[in-house]
Amino acid sequence: MNVTRPIQLIDVLESLRPNSKWVISDGVIEWADLDQSEPTKAEIDAELARLSAQQVLEICKDEAKKRIATTDWSVLPDVGISNTAEFEAYRAALRELIKNPVAEPVWPTEPQPVWS
Repeated sequence: MNVTRPIQLIDVLESLRPNSKWVISDGVIEWADLDQSEPTKAEIDAELARLSAQQVLEICKDEAKKRIATTDWSVLPDVGISNTAEFEAYRAALRELIKNPVAEPVWPTEPQPVWS
């Protein structure tokens, strides 16, 4: 599975108040933007939760894309396997996870090729 970095306070602030001016010193936000208000702790906590949940779904999508790419060969017309339908079903299940990612995916089992 892909390893991503944890969501940082800087990510949250950039998401909540794009192009704002601030400094973080010893974990304390020093707000320096006169055009945008400083986000509240509740706003920061909610955005952190949202970004973290989004990151988990992106990890699911990335892993599904990686798994589908490893079986691209199986659907080529000249491959000559007799269980193409199993690969098509496997790939369809992975495409579903790409379209509708989940936090805790149940990965389908990759079929083994049966050569004709």
